[in-house]
Amino acid sequence: MKARAGLKTFGITFSLAIFCSMASAADASRDWNKHPAVLQLTTNEDVFAIGDPHGDPDRLAGVLLAAGLIAAAPSAPDQVKWAGGKSVLVIVGDLIDKGGESLEVIALLRKLQSDAASHGGRVIILMGNHEAEFLAEPNGKKTKEFFTELKTAGQNPTDVANCNGDLGQFLCNLPIAVRVNDWFFSHGGNTKNRTIAELSAAIEAGFSQDGFASTELIGDDSILEARLNKNGPGGLPWFYNGNSATDPQRLLAKYAKKLGVRHLVQGHQPGKVKFPDGRNREEGSFFQRYGLLFLIDSGMSSGIEDSESTGGALRIRNGKKATIICANGTQKMLWDKKTNSDHRTKDCGDKP
Repeated sequence: MKARAGLKTFGITFSLAIFCSMASAADASRDWNKHPAVLQLTTNEDVFAIGDPHGDPDRLAGVLLAAGLIAAAPSAPDQVKWAGGKSVLVIVGDLIDKGGESLEVIALLRKLQSDAASHGGRVIILMGNHEAEFLAEPNGKKTKEFFTELKTAGQNPTDVANCNGDLGQFLCNLPIAVRVNDWFFSHGGNTKNRTIAELSAAIEAGFSQDGFASTELIGDDSILEARLNKNGPGGLPWFYNGNSATDPQRLLAKYAKKLGVRHLVQGHQPGKVKFPDGRNREEGSFFQRYGLLFLIDSGMSSGIEDSESTGGALRIRNGKKATIICANGTQKMLWDKKTNSDHRTKDCGDKP
């Protein structure tokens, strides 16, 4: 895609005010009053959501361009310009690892966030399991790419994970979830049938005890880590709650009602998701089920092995229609309130 050309070749100099520290990542801290676990807002504007950039600024820029949120692909991350007016954009986490250019993804999104605010728009960047796992253990197996990238850039990964400096503060203070109107966005989806207040309190309590290593953040069935495949409880996706006899539609409806919303949007996994009636989500696709669950991780990063998706954005208009806008320029209705289809899928490959 010509509009994205050149993004991989630019050089960036990061001037981050990192303090020297010999402490471990367990020393991370967060002011939950200033940086709530779950944000809440109401808007009459269009709402966009993008899942899992995973260290690929090229494909992220391509999706932003196709969605009309930027007018042109930037020559460098700090040159990106917001073109979305008063729209709201939610990034559902996993900025880092896999693609190898995590720092550029972060720089692009942070500049877009500040530029959007100056034009009446809003960019909300959520925490993913990769960010939380890095903050819990910067030299962990899953976040080795980001660890190496920081060292190559002259940064101390442990200092960053301890919330020191500009980058550390940014990562440590990312919200865990956001409610926009009656849509709830998070990385891994599973709120365990709790209200927003209950969920927030549980996250804060878990952090107080175990920091970012809290099971509320990176436990196997947490809001950031819950699985959509056989690695979930009982070998099932999280919305079965460990029991194959569970009706996913009823469980999802119950969870949404508890949160005070109608729809749940998550990223985290681009793989196949099985439902009891065989109407499954295929790998790499955007997918909605029952009008309740929207899966928007299509594996857009070039660092995702065997992925054919170049990414896309979910666009919600008036809370009544949800469209997928692919980086290749194609668009398709994923859900509309009038018909409220049982399920629908959309692929975003290389060609229209």
